[in-house]
Amino acid sequence: MSTKKTVKKAANKKNPTKKAVTKKAVTKKAVSKKVATKKAVTKKTPVKKATPKKTTKQVKYEEAQFLASIKPYVLKKNEKYMNAKQQKHFQDILGTWKEQLQIEQDRTADKIQQNVSHFPDESDRATHEEEFTLELRTRERERKLLSKINESIDDLKSDDYGYCSSCGIEIGIRRLEARPTATRCIDCKTIEEIHERQQYG
Repeated sequence: MSTKKTVKKAANKKNPTKKAVTKKAVTKKAVSKKVATKKAVTKKTPVKKATPKKTTKQVKYEEAQFLASIKPYVLKKNEKYMNAKQQKHFQDILGTWKEQLQIEQDRTADKIQQNVSHFPDESDRATHEEEFTLELRTRERERKLLSKINESIDDLKSDDYGYCSSCGIEIGIRRLEARPTATRCIDCKTIEEIHERQQYG
């Protein structure tokens, strides 16, 4: 009897229902790997030292040197006197001469404007005053020459250039190249110089 009871009790025992253990899914925190950003290495470009510009040395104007540098005009056979090519030749000469004289005038003006008080020593001041007087004379001569050049340029425009103002004959290409501001032929100029010598001695 005792064995039956135990069997029944055993039968009556409810099988314990196991609770379904819900495993919590462990959410792994996404580890954001810090990407090491490499700093852009800026290469220092070596600073080039500014090379000083070569300044062309201003050559002092010399009238004789300028006239000697004139390239002779190549005359063709039976070429008409004072044609367009010849006029262009002398226009270029007179234009260049005028430009050089103006540069020289500016240089002379700068020298004249120098203050005498810069030379406290009496001997230096005397030398400077002498140079000052010479510069004034040079400037006056340059002014007169510049006036003659402008007159010659005007004569070119009016087709009077290259003809003697006294007798009206051709002055000649070679004489004009030697003295581009010439207004008289060689004969009339010689007579003029003789008269001047007789008058002034």
